[in-house]
Amino acid sequence: MAWKYSQATGVISHDGNSLTPAAYSGVGPGKNNPSAQMQEGIGPIPRGAWTIGPPFTHPHAGPYTLRLSPQTGTVTFGRSGFLIHGDSSVHPGQASNGCIIAGMNNRQHIWASGDHTLIVTQ
Repeated sequence: MAWKYSQATGVISHDGNSLTPAAYSGVGPGKNNPSAQMQEGIGPIPRGAWTIGPPFTHPHAGPYTLRLSPQTGTVTFGRSGFLIHGDSSVHPGQASNGCIIAGMNNRQHIWASGDHTLIVTQ
């Protein structure tokens, strides 16, 4: 069963079990705001199906970053570069321009599950 992410609540779940704490996506007025999904640099990751790539260390997002690639049929509104990564230690709660921000333990749990599909819902 695929992972699920809610744009409105930030809840990441799998097989009916939610990860805690909740994640977030977007910044300012776009944070966890489904109606802003088309706004580049502001809104949350767009709804649709995404493939979760293997963990790597990103030069800006840091260790254990997971790349998200849109699957066929997912409308990205011209946006790209989506990741699941950790929060900013300098500006907590403001690290997302559309990426999903989740703690290290949750990112590790997502990858270790062996299920590498994420369904983003409103």
